[in-house]
Amino acid sequence: MRLVKVEPYLYVLPAGLILLVFVGYPVVQSFLVALYDWDGLGRPVFTGFANLRKLLVDPVFWKSLKNTAIWVVMSGVLLSIGGLFLAFLVEYGASARLLSGISRTVLFIPMMMSLVSIGLLWALIFNPMLGLLTNLLAAIGLASKVNPLNLLGNPKAALYFAFIPAIWQWSGFGMVVFSAALQGIPQELYDASSIDGATYARQMRHITLPLLYPAVVIVSTVNIIGAFKAFDLIYVMTAGGPGDATLVSSILIFREAFVVHHFGYASAIAVVLFIITIIITALMLRYRNAVQKT
Repeated sequence: MRLVKVEPYLYVLPAGLILLVFVGYPVVQSFLVALYDWDGLGRPVFTGFANLRKLLVDPVFWKSLKNTAIWVVMSGVLLSIGGLFLAFLVEYGASARLLSGISRTVLFIPMMMSLVSIGLLWALIFNPMLGLLTNLLAAIGLASKVNPLNLLGNPKAALYFAFIPAIWQWSGFGMVVFSAALQGIPQELYDASSIDGATYARQMRHITLPLLYPAVVIVSTVNIIGAFKAFDLIYVMTAGGPGDATLVSSILIFREAFVVHHFGYASAIAVVLFIITIIITALMLRYRNAVQKT
């Protein structure tokens, strides 16, 4: 009879307990609370799937889901492009290795700042009366201080301008991953292609970009997963406004739970968002594994 070694499991037991308490229990509790009508203080009233049925016909929920989807797509595409651009900049644009290292550090610094501080900083930059952007545009004649641009107050553009700070902060993550991938490409491949007469553009197309593809999938996956949790930055800058223009699902959950005290309905929204996140994450991980095998 083969004995099971207990020692390896003891090493992962503390982390497993932490995940069980702080992740597993809240997830299960959310599924249960979604079946009740509860204001957080009184006695919960069991309503079955009433919250889910209400959710399906709630236009505010679908608006928040649409905004979340836009934010997720921008995170998967723009943050990856930003990281790739910065990686090429520090690896090929810097004339010396020391300068490349300093540039990489400086560009990575925004990631170490809190989202709240970044939100406050950029809210001041976008401020239509006192903001740096307003004064800069007025100085070059593209705006007027009498009728300043209120970019975060424009319902059609607020979500996209609110994403600019996310690019500024999170492109550094992609830069680090892509820089490591670029450094891992064997120089012999470039030397051999140069002997065969390949131009720099052909080397980029047939060597660099194909070998960077697994890194692109990894960065995009991480950015997409993080985008579903977007809350701090948007809430500090716009609080979901103007109207519902920047209302993402996480802010709607916060409003329903802690503003109007509909904990059951907020949990139902969280459950749906959780299921969508799990499905998309599973698809992305499966795609990443398929790419790594090829």
